[in-house]
Amino acid sequence: MDIDLGDGWEKKALLVVAVVVFILVAYAYNPFQSKTTANGSSQYDTLTPSPAPISSPPVVSNNSNNSTSSGNNTFLISATQAKSIALSQNPGYTASEPMQGTIVLNQTTIVVWIVPLSKFAQPSKTVYVDVNTGKIVNTT
Repeated sequence: MDIDLGDGWEKKALLVVAVVVFILVAYAYNPFQSKTTANGSSQYDTLTPSPAPISSPPVVSNNSNNSTSSGNNTFLISATQAKSIALSQNPGYTASEPMQGTIVLNQTTIVVWIVPLSKFAQPSKTVYVDVNTGKIVNTT
């Protein structure tokens, strides 16, 4: 039983193999879609936003120490204070519960409170408040 493949079948098979290899390489390197790098600690770790004007937070003074302890970390600004700082700079918005995270600005990693703001029950802005200084370092 002899199968007749015709003349030039080797060239056709080589062409099919080359096309399959090209598709696999293109899929592996995927030059048509951007890739993000995440290290798992926070979805905001890889952000490199443009510098935003830094504004001073309202001064909160009391007789006790103003530091807040969260797990193994000690912060000067609490989540409640970060929420009030974000709201004071953005009147007319409501704030959700702040989350702890990091942001990279000018090749420096800063630990921040991430305060999501909404207007008319729709997510609108995210404010990043430095946990040590209480300054707003970025708004997206």
